[in-house]
Amino acid sequence: MNKQKNGFLLFTLILYLITFFTSCGDSAHNKTTSESALSFYPNARLLVSGESLESSIGEPDTVIIDARASGYSTSHIPGAISLLWGDYTDSSTNLKPLADLESQLSAAGLNRNMRFVIYDDTTASWGAAGRIFWMLEYLGCTNAHILNGGWDKWVEEGSPAEATINTLPENAFVADIQEDRLTEKDRILSRLGDEDFVIIDPREDEEYNGWTLYGETRGGHIRDAVSVNYKWFFNSDKTVLSYEDLKDLLESREITTDKEVTSYCTAGIRSGFVYFALRLMGYEQCSNYDGSMYEWSADASAPMDAMPNYHKLVYPAWVEELIAGGDPGMANTPPTYPGNGYVIIEASSLYWKGAANPDGYNPHEDYELGHIPGAISIPLNTLDTTVDGGIYPWTCPEDGNLLPPSELQSVIESYGITYDKTAVVYCGNNSYLGGCYRVAWALMCAGVEDVRVLNGDLTAWLSNGGTLETTPNVTNPVDFGIPVPAQHPIYRTTTEEVEAMLLDPSAVVVDIRSWEEHIGDVNNYDFFDAKGHIPGDVYGENMGWYLDADETLRSYTEVEKMWWDRGITPNKKITFY
Repeated sequence: MNKQKNGFLLFTLILYLITFFTSCGDSAHNKTTSESALSFYPNARLLVSGESLESSIGEPDTVIIDARASGYSTSHIPGAISLLWGDYTDSSTNLKPLADLESQLSAAGLNRNMRFVIYDDTTASWGAAGRIFWMLEYLGCTNAHILNGGWDKWVEEGSPAEATINTLPENAFVADIQEDRLTEKDRILSRLGDEDFVIIDPREDEEYNGWTLYGETRGGHIRDAVSVNYKWFFNSDKTVLSYEDLKDLLESREITTDKEVTSYCTAGIRSGFVYFALRLMGYEQCSNYDGSMYEWSADASAPMDAMPNYHKLVYPAWVEELIAGGDPGMANTPPTYPGNGYVIIEASSLYWKGAANPDGYNPHEDYELGHIPGAISIPLNTLDTTVDGGIYPWTCPEDGNLLPPSELQSVIESYGITYDKTAVVYCGNNSYLGGCYRVAWALMCAGVEDVRVLNGDLTAWLSNGGTLETTPNVTNPVDFGIPVPAQHPIYRTTTEEVEAMLLDPSAVVVDIRSWEEHIGDVNNYDFFDAKGHIPGDVYGENMGWYLDADETLRSYTEVEKMWWDRGITPNKKITFY
């Protein structure tokens, strides 16, 4: 088991390594933020509980704002009015001119001295409540708040609702602009590289890495931006993270209160909620860049970075489009799908069979519980040399574990895979986390030209609404198309080569086992007795470090930074063990 856990990083590290040479949190919280816990935030008054809001419904000068894009006409919090962030932006999603904003807000019945409580349907709204909160604070409102848990939590707790369309009599909204709450492109350009300046990118991994999903001119992220997914700011019940968790989420990424912090996304919506979270946590120098990626990417002189091989890491919607017969990633230039057909592979658990487990373990039991439509199952060790003995069904690793070339080719052919077919690999139900990387690496070693991994595996597929099927998919043998190479030096290193690398200052050998194994406290294997690590190597962190709490890969920029700090630099030959 531990061997497979350590082996999972092979493809991951190759992916990062290619990016490295070319480019030269917790999201699964199950804790609920209770009423008493709200008091721990430095600006706790900004976050309102459902209980508190319910008791204040109907109070004079309290305006409840429903920021959802849809659903208001069917059901909403009693007394709430509907206010949509998009009505207050121009065609570029920037705020409209001041005169227009004042006129529209006056017509909506608002004035600057009212108490506002804003809600949306949290992660499904992509920050709509935060965007309106930010707009009101920018315009000088000092009594704006967000409902903790939004409409999601309100409904879950059985709080009252109505369908009556509410409006307010016309008022006089006179703004008092707070200029430091809005960041513009020139401000960011002037601060890039400053140690006391942080840019937060709360978009999805695929957007940060380089995919263009919403008509952006260029893919990637603003140079030096820190990836902090918008969804990570919420508990599983859609309440905001506790003070301690939110503090850890930010400070673990060096986003501290002594720095100027701005946030952006595609159109300044998700980043509006990040602005709210920063205000809640007492950040005094925080702002929202409402022009965001639409504006920034359109300016060819504005610096951006992207993972050069971002297309190797795909996302659920990409796979869905592939299954539907579309051309996934066609918005990206150059196109990212060669169109030679595809195979979706579930990297199933091991066949557990040996002296200690003579009956074995059938990985298809997990596969048949549910898999991505059309996917085939490839158990991890069917691509390895195996023996029937001991707890583990593999030999000692002198040969690198992969089958000899002709046998490896025969197995791959039996799964219907040709060298030019796109292979998308993911971890299945109850499989070893990251086992897909072992299978992906084996396919790359065999010469498959286009190997992808689904970022976040089956967890990401399900959380994004993906469906499953239980009927096994049968493959027909094919001709692989090319001979499998006996040795693939791009991806595999021999023991002799490692020995030479340890004497070469232009090379580095990286241990990715657990720290306890590295320092010699434990040995989790039954086929050798030695403890410790290879003399002269570098410790490169274990599996868990390379994954965020939602099981997606850690941002490549964080990996690069860690590697640079430890001397794992792109001018060296690098191998991992």
